[in-house]
Amino acid sequence: MPKFDKIESVFQSLMEATKFVLSKSECAEIQEYIDVGEYGLALRAAVAIYAEENKVASIEARISIGRLAEAMKIDPKQLLDRLPK
Repeated sequence: MPKFDKIESVFQSLMEATKFVLSKSECAEIQEYIDVGEYGLALRAAVAIYAEENKVASIEARISIGRLAEAMKIDPKQLLDRLPK
C-alpha cells in the first residue's frame, strides 16, 4: 500500500502543476482516473492532453510525470518525449 501513497502524492504534485496550464475539464478528466485508482490511465491521459492540445508542461509537471512513470514501471522517456517543448 505505501507505493500507492507515493503515487497519489506525486499525482497531487502533478495536478498542482497542471492547474495553470490545463483547463478545469482537462484536470477533471485526469482526476477521475486518479479517484478510481486507474493511475496508468491518469498518467497517459495527462500526457495525451498535453500532446494533443499542444500545451507545454512545466518543469514540475515533467518531473512528476517522470517520477510517476518510474513508479509504475513505464518508460519515462516514452511519455516525456510526447510532451511539446
